[in-house]
Amino acid sequence: MMKNRYSWFLCLVFFSAVEAQEATPGGALDWFNQGVELARNGEHRAALVRFERARAISPAWALPYIEIATCHMLLGNDKQLVEENLKKAVQLGPEMPRAHYLYGIFLQDNGDIKQAISEFVQALKLRPSLTDARFRLALLYLEQGRQPQALEQLEFVVQQSPNHLGARKNLALLYEQTGQLEEAEKHLKAMCDFLPESAFHLEQLAKFYERAGMKAKASAARRQLEKLDNQRDRKMRPLLPSRDISGTRRENPQPPG
Repeated sequence: MMKNRYSWFLCLVFFSAVEAQEATPGGALDWFNQGVELARNGEHRAALVRFERARAISPAWALPYIEIATCHMLLGNDKQLVEENLKKAVQLGPEMPRAHYLYGIFLQDNGDIKQAISEFVQALKLRPSLTDARFRLALLYLEQGRQPQALEQLEFVVQQSPNHLGARKNLALLYEQTGQLEEAEKHLKAMCDFLPESAFHLEQLAKFYERAGMKAKASAARRQLEKLDNQRDRKMRPLLPSRDISGTRRENPQPPG
């Protein structure tokens, strides 16, 4: 997975006359709710101001720290600001799965694999339905050569999200490497079933059959791939220029003058 997924720039300080004229909400929750609404509309700079006000009023409340970190991520600000706020969110809200999940992403993107694993594990303890956290955890296990744990997590992913292509692809690869060909075939076929018009996944299945020495299945997959290619070629074939009633070709028709 690509690291340093965010581009980091200098933090910008901003104020606007319109914002100064707005009614001031009463407390931390009011400021926070304003920030949430602004963030939903993509106004992350204005949202950041509100979240920072909420944090100033209620510094022991974890939620503003999470949203401040998210705004800094989306704005491409200094990653130290992201780290500081996520670390504080985890300290103040150890029972909040999103805090651990986002901090895990930050740590993963910055190469702290061991601590990222710890944060994803904690997030999943608090909320097992976090599919992306589980998939990320599986990939980190793979990086560390912990294949059995990676397999376990990836199987959980496809149970939660049967059409998760990333999990299916990695499962097929791992099962093939360990000689469990039926399991590998199951996941490759599942990808083809999910995307029946995808020549790429069908070709991956054909290549798997060829590597496994399953000649009949490889031939059937190749025939299906050829049929798919022919269908695609027919769809992409350019149309002949149309003719009007008199039989004259009409090319490059122009709007009436």
